[in-house]
Amino acid sequence: MAMNLTFNESVKYEPGIIFKLLSICYADILDQELIEQFQKFDEAVFKNPDTVGACTFITTLRLDIVGMASFDPRQTPKLGIIGHNCILPECRRKGYGSQQILELVSRLKSLSVMRAVVSTSEHPFFEPARRMYLSCGFSETERKKKHPHDLYKMVYYEMKIKL
Repeated sequence: MAMNLTFNESVKYEPGIIFKLLSICYADILDQELIEQFQKFDEAVFKNPDTVGACTFITTLRLDIVGMASFDPRQTPKLGIIGHNCILPECRRKGYGSQQILELVSRLKSLSVMRAVVSTSEHPFFEPARRMYLSCGFSETERKKKHPHDLYKMVYYEMKIKL
C-alpha cells in the first residue's frame, strides 16, 4: 500500500541520484535535451539545498527508493508549481505516484498555496500521469503546443487548495 511511503530530503542522498531516477523513469523517451535538463536539475538540488533542494524529495518504501518529486513555491501563496516527479518502472501501478502527488499538494498547502498546477505532455508515454493527475483531484485547464514545431501539445492541470 502507498500508505507506507516515506518522503525524504533529497540532500541526504548523493548528488546524481535525481538525475539517475529521472533518467531511468524517462528512459523510453530520453533524448539529449532531457539528459541536459535532468543533469542541471540534479546539480541545482545539491548546490542549493535551502531552496531547490528543500523543495525536492526522494520517496521510499521501507529503505527502497521508489521515486522522487519536486515543487516550485516561488509564487506562493497564489500558486505552487509541481515540477519533476517520477516513480521507478518496477514500482508503478501501486498507487505510489498518487501518494507522492498528494504529498506535494500537502506541502504546498502548508505554505498557504491557494492553487497547485502541473503540466505534462500529450505523448502516449504520459497517459498514466495524465490519469493520475485527474484521479488526485486536478482539472485539465488547457492543451497547447509550447513551440510550433512540437509534435505533441502540453496538457496543463490545476487544483484549488482548500486552506
